[in-house]
Amino acid sequence: MKKLISIFLVIVLLATSVSAFAAKPIPEYDHNCLTDCQGNCEYSPIIVVHGIMQSQVYVQDKEGNDVLTSDGFPIVEGMDMQFMFDMNTITDQIPALIIKLLVGVLLGNRDIFVDEVVNVVDSAFSSHYFKPDGTRENGIHVDEYWYSDEVAMTKPDKSYGYAQGYRTDDEGNTLPSYKYEYEYDFIEAQVDISSYCEKAGYDHAYYYAYSSFGDTLETAERLDSYVQMVKEQTGHDKVTIVFISLGGTIGNAYLAKYCNPDDIDRVIYAAAATDGSYLLSDLMNAALSFEDAELFYSEMIPLILQLTDSGMDWLGYLLNFVTRAIPYGLFTDHIDYLAGRVIQEVLGNLLMNCPSMWALVPSGEYEAMAEKYISDEAHAPLKAKTDEYYEIQKNAAATAKKLSDEGMDIFVICGYGLPLPSAIENWDYSSDNIIQIQSTSLGATSAKYGEVLPEDYEPAIDESYISPDGSLDAGTCALPDRTWFIQNQSHLKLQSSVEDVIALCVDIATDKSITDARVNNGGYPQFNQYRDNKGLRDRIYTYEHLTEEELATISAEDKAELDAAYEKAVKELEKRAWNYDEAKAVEIELYTKLYDLGFVGESPFEKYELNGLLTPIFKAASDLILMLYGARDYYPFN
Repeated sequence: MKKLISIFLVIVLLATSVSAFAAKPIPEYDHNCLTDCQGNCEYSPIIVVHGIMQSQVYVQDKEGNDVLTSDGFPIVEGMDMQFMFDMNTITDQIPALIIKLLVGVLLGNRDIFVDEVVNVVDSAFSSHYFKPDGTRENGIHVDEYWYSDEVAMTKPDKSYGYAQGYRTDDEGNTLPSYKYEYEYDFIEAQVDISSYCEKAGYDHAYYYAYSSFGDTLETAERLDSYVQMVKEQTGHDKVTIVFISLGGTIGNAYLAKYCNPDDIDRVIYAAAATDGSYLLSDLMNAALSFEDAELFYSEMIPLILQLTDSGMDWLGYLLNFVTRAIPYGLFTDHIDYLAGRVIQEVLGNLLMNCPSMWALVPSGEYEAMAEKYISDEAHAPLKAKTDEYYEIQKNAAATAKKLSDEGMDIFVICGYGLPLPSAIENWDYSSDNIIQIQSTSLGATSAKYGEVLPEDYEPAIDESYISPDGSLDAGTCALPDRTWFIQNQSHLKLQSSVEDVIALCVDIATDKSITDARVNNGGYPQFNQYRDNKGLRDRIYTYEHLTEEELATISAEDKAELDAAYEKAVKELEKRAWNYDEAKAVEIELYTKLYDLGFVGESPFEKYELNGLLTPIFKAASDLILMLYGARDYYPFN
């Protein structure tokens, strides 16, 4: 229950963590060269600039002490979603919420319930509030790493002993999970570039930690100091930087304002928000899609369920029948009203007052939203910051092209072909589920989700830059020859795609023969396809961890067949041209053999076939009732 509540709050408010506005001093760090190569090797050091909620940020009171939950655990932004809130305080209010909901329905007064929801959300997020000027109500402490991953392996992590501390034993006593014993354990869990470290050395890998929601310009300026530190400690005169997700906003500001091109070997944008996300701007505007009745009764719930990767897509179509039992007008009225109240009374202290949240507003939306929300005198200091970033953001593609033309090696990797979350107004942009392709690609032209470019569309360069599915044109990108597109690659699966997206980042960083996405691309085609390499890796892991005793129980013939299925899976994982169906077939083959031999418990039918069998059945039924009954609830008087 606690996990469900925290997920709900995070989805509603986009996991809102924030940071202080004032510039932070550069910490003391080792100025000596610490690498064995002394800067004389083929690999430039790499700096990962992570995405949202991938640093550990401790909320502190006025005296500099960590703010604690009622269980005695710190409020932490980034370690675990549940540590953003005092979960006990929230769950204690659930009975009151239920009572207020029932009373409000009986009396026909929605404010009875909505007032209580606003109170719950307010109590959950009050420790993260910002002031109108863009400074924070509370202080913070960020766990930073002004040293390499090699050193981070030796430093105990501050969170050791209370990560996921909401777990309890049989008697209800809180248990720690000991999730991150050393700092590197946390770093690797966020962005696993161990394959780079195995080539270049852990002393060449760095993780730039920052508070995800703070001052983008300050974070970019601080990155420049970090780059100088990395050069000193490695002996190299250039670094490679990987900007991931929210890190793309840092990359925009860094390249435009602080970067010395002489410091840079290569820059890689991976699923980077170079022009914000409509997910954020729609949430800030309370621009939801619940009033689209046809969407509501057809694909909204199934698409939301797909984000959870539960393997139960059929359930979304089944729930379409359940939602019709809720009076549609009442539901949409309450949702719109609730969203408006939460934004006005809570989000104004969070998203609206946080500089880096504004960096995630698409440039085409910024001026109207800034005029609406932060044009008053109280917000003037904040707006000065956001205006400055806006000028950088709207020129980001031009800046990248200019630097590339002048000799800087800049590469882009992005996912497309998926919708944004279906509960927002602009859900039908082709995206990676979180950021639209126009933003992550630095300017691709794309059809809407599920559509293709018009028949009379003229390619910006030529047909070879049109995606195989006909939905986008890479020719309009800032860097059309250096941008890779991965169909159906979800933003939510970047870390699990360690053998694909992250491997491509590592190969670009370490293999100088990769100079473009079209010819000298290291075997990675410009237009690739998402595959479930986590499933492949899990099956391979199961095989590789079979004990000698287990293997001794099977025949030589069965062993040979199992080995053959394993070898096929390993070869599939090594491919650089990816195909979802082919990879899944190889995974199923290995899993089925493991199941037949008794090494895994869940049947292949339950694990792989049931969802595929039920989904089209329930979808057809949902489509049929939509066609016959229309986009409305079960109540004819409505």
